[in-house]
Amino acid sequence: MKNANVYSSDGFVTRYIVYILSFLLVIGSTLVFWVSYQKSRSVNEEIAVYEASQFAASVARFRTFYSEQFLPRAQENGMVITHDYLSRKDALPLPATMMIDFAKFLTDAKDSSYKVRIYSDLPFPWRKDKDGGAHDDFERWALQELRKSPEQAVWRFEGKDDNQVLRYARADRLGASCIECHNTYPGTPKKDWKVGDVRGVLVVSRPISGFEKATQSAMMESFLMLFGLGIAMLLVLVLALRGLRASAEELKASQIKSRTIVDSVLDAIVVINSKGIMIEANESVYPVLGYTQQELLGQNINILMEGEHHVAHNGYLQRYLHTGEPHIIGKPRQLIARRKDGSSFPIDLSVSEARFGDNVVFTGIIRDISHRIVAQQELATARDAALESARLKSEFLANMSHEIRTPMNGVIGMTELLLGSKLNREQRDQVRTVQHSAESLLRIINDILDFSKIEAGKLSISSSRFELLPVVEGVIDLLAEYAHTKNIEVAFFIDADVPAIIVSDPIRLRQILINLLNNAIKFTERGHVILNIRTSGDVWQHEGDKQRLLFEVMDTGCGIPAAAQAKLFSAFSQVDGSVTRQYGGTGLGLAICKQLAQLMGGDVGLSSTVGEGSCFSITLQVVVVAGQQRLQNPRVTSLLMLGAKPSLNRYYEKQIRQWGIEPTLVETLNSLMMTLEENNRYDVVVLDADMFYYKPEHPLGILAVLHAVRQCSAVPLIIYGSARQIAVLETIRLGRHVQLLTKPIKHSAIQRYLQRSNTLPVEATVEVTRPATASPDTVKTTATVVRILLTEDHMVNQKVALAMLKKLGYTQIDCAMNGEEALAAVQQHTYDVVLMDCQMPQMDGYEATRQIRQLADARYQALPIIALTAHTMKGDDEKCFAAGMNDYLSKPVRVDELQQKLAKWLKVNPLQLLAVVAADA
Repeated sequence: MKNANVYSSDGFVTRYIVYILSFLLVIGSTLVFWVSYQKSRSVNEEIAVYEASQFAASVARFRTFYSEQFLPRAQENGMVITHDYLSRKDALPLPATMMIDFAKFLTDAKDSSYKVRIYSDLPFPWRKDKDGGAHDDFERWALQELRKSPEQAVWRFEGKDDNQVLRYARADRLGASCIECHNTYPGTPKKDWKVGDVRGVLVVSRPISGFEKATQSAMMESFLMLFGLGIAMLLVLVLALRGLRASAEELKASQIKSRTIVDSVLDAIVVINSKGIMIEANESVYPVLGYTQQELLGQNINILMEGEHHVAHNGYLQRYLHTGEPHIIGKPRQLIARRKDGSSFPIDLSVSEARFGDNVVFTGIIRDISHRIVAQQELATARDAALESARLKSEFLANMSHEIRTPMNGVIGMTELLLGSKLNREQRDQVRTVQHSAESLLRIINDILDFSKIEAGKLSISSSRFELLPVVEGVIDLLAEYAHTKNIEVAFFIDADVPAIIVSDPIRLRQILINLLNNAIKFTERGHVILNIRTSGDVWQHEGDKQRLLFEVMDTGCGIPAAAQAKLFSAFSQVDGSVTRQYGGTGLGLAICKQLAQLMGGDVGLSSTVGEGSCFSITLQVVVVAGQQRLQNPRVTSLLMLGAKPSLNRYYEKQIRQWGIEPTLVETLNSLMMTLEENNRYDVVVLDADMFYYKPEHPLGILAVLHAVRQCSAVPLIIYGSARQIAVLETIRLGRHVQLLTKPIKHSAIQRYLQRSNTLPVEATVEVTRPATASPDTVKTTATVVRILLTEDHMVNQKVALAMLKKLGYTQIDCAMNGEEALAAVQQHTYDVVLMDCQMPQMDGYEATRQIRQLADARYQALPIIALTAHTMKGDDEKCFAAGMNDYLSKPVRVDELQQKLAKWLKVNPLQLLAVVAADA
């Protein structure tokens, strides 16, 4: 044992002696290197000072040589000695001037590293602004020191590393030969100079980096050799001691790291043994539980538990140790814990286990979730309040829609019925004024309700398959009369690559186009309004492709200033207040258009010039569906057109060419006749009625023009004009092969004309075809056998609906005031269709429909039920269908819409019904 102790002691001493010796060797090598470097640097500096002094002495001796050898001989030969020697050929410089210029010469030399300068604090006047005085701190210091001790030179080392420079200065003292010149020379700054006075300073600057680099290189090699030897010894020592110290250091580092991590966690961490005794805890137990670490160590974990867990925890633990069945091990759980002060609070508890041989410990992480529980409760309360607010707002909008549209249904319905009755011109004008006012009010109400839907998140898009052309032509028909009253021409054009059948929302598209076209007509006093539809981006190739369509509404109106364009699509925004007073409107239409366009996968745009007009554009994304058809036109290949509007003619020319017809457009009657005389083989001649005098018998009237045209050609003619112009022309015998079209020209009318041209012989007469009608007796029998149940609680709406039905030829109509009466009526009588109001007292239309569908007889399942609803909120149509209704009509109900719905479900031709009504009248 003693030998072992000695061996261990010797090993300890040996290890540390080697370590100390290695350390001393490195320190000693570094010290030797530093001393040697400092001594070498001092020697280099002394050598540099000596060389600079010798160089400065040589420069001074050269001046003496110049003064004693050159100047006397020059004066004997009549040469002038002056400071301005460069301006004269027979002059030499003064000694001081020569030295200053010689110093510049040495300084500017490219092959010399020395810089030489001579300066004085009392320069001659011509030197003051150049290089006469001291330039920097060293020169001022050197001049001051040399005046004190002229015999002693001064120097200084400036800069660091490779830029270190020695600056050496010696006094330039006056000799006996220089006194007289300096005291008498013109412009001398002093006239009492004496022998030995310091006239100036000679400064020599030279770099010392060469010496420094050589010394550093040699010393660095020596140092690296010594340092490498020391490092090698240290490495040997580290390798020898590493095996002995690694385990202890790693264990200590791991313990420190683990403790640091555990103590940095904000959650309380507690470690217990198999008996439930706490053996370790982190520092966060105090802010979470109120206990210090020392207070918890040695205590049972159940002091932190509430209720049944406080008593039963030891049993849980022992049962787990015996059975191994986990209860909360590895599973987060919410519990109630108890603090030191006895208060309870909610926690998230996560427990994990660790085994060391036969020993097992459990680590529990306790997180205080009091703030989270409070936040969740506040969030739930806020969510419930928001949902309730949205519900109340939605309910308010639904009620507002119902309450507003119900009386509007009476106003618009009755005016529409009045217009269909026998009225004189004044009465008809007055009723039409009421109708236009009601329609304007309804548009304003719709805008306000739509904007409210946007804010409430209720505005929705419902995509369906439809033909684009009927929607566009329906919008044009709706606004054509408004444009005609303002003497504004409206036209629309559709590019050939625009798909005819698409999937989108036809109702919202119609709303957008009506809004944009109505605005264009409203703000245009003269000229035209054009709707141009074309594709945007890549053109579709196959059915099912997505396609972006661009709808452009162009007008020749007043234009919009650039400053107002940015805010124009914001709610309640108009160009200025005067616009509201002059034209009316809420300022919501464009904001709604933008929202609808974005919901339909597009956006809005605007370009406008004040005084020239505006162009509003809408891009929408649609889906191209099956059934696309192109216009087949093998017969009509050329066309001559007389157009009254040059600005529209280019659009007509492009459209006609896309239909496969080569157009020739002229703008005057003279041009028309000259063109026909040159070429009378056109397939069709198209004439604008605006080019004729309004009286047919006038020399420039339609009859004279037709006579002139017929003298040149017998081809079919198309005359297009306003409704008033066409009405006049229909009363005149225009001859054969004449087709009359009403502006705006509809593409469907052109397509029908071209289709007829393709099926008729070349010599056949082309005339306007009328739809075939059945005999009035047959139709009347069909209409009179139809029995309709009208369920409507509002007397005015009931009266309007009855009048509309009678106008359409339906006479067997029963009325019910609520859902209960309707339910009883359908069981007592057999009806062909039921018109069901949705909002009624006692039993509403939804419940009545559901109960009708639940009746046992199969006829109740097949009975068509059409909803009459004043609600226009999102989901109202789905609510109707969910209740079992087949279709729905929104109030205010129009005659044509009611007619279409009845024709759809009763399978009756509406034109036949109108013929019956006309026959009875």
